[in-house]
Amino acid sequence: MNKISVVLFLILTSIYPQSQIQYTDQLKTNSVFTEAPEDIKNTKPFMRQWWFYEQRSYPEDFVPEDAYKNALLEEQQLRLNYEQETIPNFTWVSLGPTPGAYFGYGNISSRIVTGTYDPSNPSVIYIGPANGGVWKSTDSGITWTSLTDNEVSMSMGAIVVDPTNSNIVYAGTGEATYSAVSFYGRGLLKSTNGGATWTNYTSGLPTSTYFSRLKLRPNNPNELLAALGNNGLYRSTNGGQSWSQILSGRVDDIVFSPSGDTAFAVGSGIGIRRSVNGGQTFATFGSDLPVGTRNHFDLSLTNPSIMYAAVYSSSQVNIYKSTNNGINWISITPTTNFQNLAGQAWYDLYCFVNPKNPNKVYVGTIDIFRSIDGATFTNITNGYNGGYVHVDQHYMFFHPTDENTFIVCNDGGIWRTTNNGSTFSNLNQNLTLTQFYRIAASPFNPGRILGGTQDNGTQQTFSTLNWSATFGGDGGEVCFNPFDSNFILGETQNGGIFRTTNGGTSWSQAQTGLNMSENVAWVAPIIAHPSISGTFYTARTSIYKSTNNGSSWTAISSPVNGTSAIREMAISKSNPNILFASSGAVIFKSTDGGANWTNVTTGLPNRTITSINIHPSDENIVLLTFSGFGTDKVYKSTNGGTSWFSIDGPLPDAPVNDLFIYAKDQTIPNTYFVATDIGVFVTIDNGASWTELPSGIPNTVIMHLDYSDSTKMLRAATHGRGVYEAYIDFTIPVELTSFEAFVENQKVNLFWSTATETNNSHFEVERKFKNQEWEKIGEINGAGTTTILQSYSFVDDFSFKSYEGKILYRLKQIDFDGSSEYSKVISVDVNFIPEKFAVSQNYPNPFNPNTKISYSIPTGDDNRVVLKVFDLLGKEMTTLVSEIRFAGNYEVEFDAREFPSGIYFYTFEVFDGNGVKVHSEVRKMTLLK
Repeated sequence: MNKISVVLFLILTSIYPQSQIQYTDQLKTNSVFTEAPEDIKNTKPFMRQWWFYEQRSYPEDFVPEDAYKNALLEEQQLRLNYEQETIPNFTWVSLGPTPGAYFGYGNISSRIVTGTYDPSNPSVIYIGPANGGVWKSTDSGITWTSLTDNEVSMSMGAIVVDPTNSNIVYAGTGEATYSAVSFYGRGLLKSTNGGATWTNYTSGLPTSTYFSRLKLRPNNPNELLAALGNNGLYRSTNGGQSWSQILSGRVDDIVFSPSGDTAFAVGSGIGIRRSVNGGQTFATFGSDLPVGTRNHFDLSLTNPSIMYAAVYSSSQVNIYKSTNNGINWISITPTTNFQNLAGQAWYDLYCFVNPKNPNKVYVGTIDIFRSIDGATFTNITNGYNGGYVHVDQHYMFFHPTDENTFIVCNDGGIWRTTNNGSTFSNLNQNLTLTQFYRIAASPFNPGRILGGTQDNGTQQTFSTLNWSATFGGDGGEVCFNPFDSNFILGETQNGGIFRTTNGGTSWSQAQTGLNMSENVAWVAPIIAHPSISGTFYTARTSIYKSTNNGSSWTAISSPVNGTSAIREMAISKSNPNILFASSGAVIFKSTDGGANWTNVTTGLPNRTITSINIHPSDENIVLLTFSGFGTDKVYKSTNGGTSWFSIDGPLPDAPVNDLFIYAKDQTIPNTYFVATDIGVFVTIDNGASWTELPSGIPNTVIMHLDYSDSTKMLRAATHGRGVYEAYIDFTIPVELTSFEAFVENQKVNLFWSTATETNNSHFEVERKFKNQEWEKIGEINGAGTTTILQSYSFVDDFSFKSYEGKILYRLKQIDFDGSSEYSKVISVDVNFIPEKFAVSQNYPNPFNPNTKISYSIPTGDDNRVVLKVFDLLGKEMTTLVSEIRFAGNYEVEFDAREFPSGIYFYTFEVFDGNGVKVHSEVRKMTLLK
């Protein structure tokens, strides 16, 4: 195969202008973030979620109800209008972690919030990660397969399987517990074939859904109840296809009695309610259970009068027991070593009763507490004290027949016990679910990647799918000394900087000199000086500089934006005295190495800035990305920030989290990649057009991009499905100096030229209409091997065809050895509607025994067309057409097998709605047998 570099002069024009939707007076989705109790706001899980959520909602305290749905619709439209292979042979490949590892916990995946056994086959298990879609195992958790990579939401809240038909699986999307990604919950997913395919049901549900619990009525599994957090309690009577609200106010949990006649619901918005008609209606019933901020309960299936509840309020959890159907409750809360692990139970809490033993009770907070007598509890995981089950418990589910076997779900993934919690086995071995914030590849070994993750530390890999933690907490930025491989800086949440001086063998805190009383971002910036080894910058409200690889820091500025923390920073490679720093929606510039700063925000949208990117060889070219909805998300300056202009173009209206400037090929100088909440997009024409990079990454949030010059690998860090990479090479087999299409006289004229060719046999011209497959429409011989300019053309004739819309074209270049490569895709908009009545000469002519006749109708919706065949003496032989035709181009086939050889005539007549003849033509044809 000839491998010839391409010089791109392919002109991609903006044929789909986009106007941003203005969101006003919308329902305040997730305004619960700002209304949360103060004791919740002070916890690490809340600050983590708030960091993610606030930048998407700013300047409001809510995300518009239809925002994500509209972004997906715009993404679909973009695919139709810009279906181009911008980068030849582009393919995403997963880099894991598959799995990750976190110190004593062993293998980890990420936060898993729900799951279930197949009740008829316990070898089959389903799980729902926080933002990784539905996964299934058919071998008891040894291996896993993802099922919903391309569905409308990857955020999971609840999963259940129909006990009467295990092919029916329900997945409620969106978490209910202040989840930062749960505003991407989009109704209910239902499968009727064991997860092979899914249908999305939203009728009657809120636009954004947050499933806390989903339950099937035992005596009629077509009836479902769904606890949707602050949106209340919903009921379906037709297998989830449509829903109606039963209760308003926050609902955390629901439970059915074994018969299905009685149901209970609990939540801070409703208290505790009971239904005696299978969930049709709920009422208070004199229960004395104290309800808190978050509440979970369960009842015994073998003795339904026994119930247990776990109630979180004011940084404490209390456990209650009822023996009279939930009317009276007594506290059975442990008095020692319990409340110290319950302070964030608004985030991690559950209460379950063993389905076969009413005395076996399990309460999950940070750890799992088990009772075997229905009264006293023991910590069976001890996650902070030598245990090997990850902390922060979210859910558990029981084996359908073995009371001692159950699976627990937490921030690290899933574990299983077969002896009622005495020991646990790890089931995370091939799950790829890690929620990354940032990643960075080593400049000395591009296969070595480090990345900060949600609650699983800073993970590291050396060119394998297996990753392991280097230090703990929530990770964040990672920054290499570009001149000395021994020194790397990383961080935990809230700017807790760590460093290694031995290439990562060991790490230590590196915060000397930082003013810890200053406000700081959840993920604080860390950047390296591009030309001085050992010099780094970080920020809180002030800018700090280290000249000794982070051993100590010195403030080099006063607070840049008052008490607001700096979130993003960038330094110019071509002029390191120039730095930019942003705080929320405000951006500042320094021209003296960070000592003094000037506000350069004028002309930018009031949205959170998520990345600052300075061109590596031109300090005046700066690009910014923005989060949120309702405005453009990518802005550019060509004068160092003095003024800004949008290059958003037709990019879907979704948060943009990062941007990478591709500066390796100066023939395409305005090439930029962006990471968004709905995918990775690229422009090669300064934003006039954008193309979503080919599928391969599941439909999850893309947080960060990293590029390695030496390997040409682009890495994408997702917030729920690990890291992906793809090889970037704009090379195509023929050195095209042009490939263009022009429309003229019902024809599409294609022209292309090459500067050099090697071993080029021929070109195949391929065409694609909307929603159809590519088809070969022609073949043009190549020039073999040559360095002389070659020009080619092809005409796609629509003279007797009708089509309105976009047409895509590409070239398939084929070598003499049969190998082939595709060119770029170009597109044209056409409106091939006939201008006048016309009938064509039949083709072929002469013919035997079949021929085709084409005709055109320009206007009207009531034209009656009559097409008849006569012999040489004027005798009518047959009528080919006699019916109403709308405007368009048509073709009819004449089968003359029953006719003798000779000369024939065909007449083409058109009559209007009143029967008046408006057009008539006669043509001659010859049948030779």
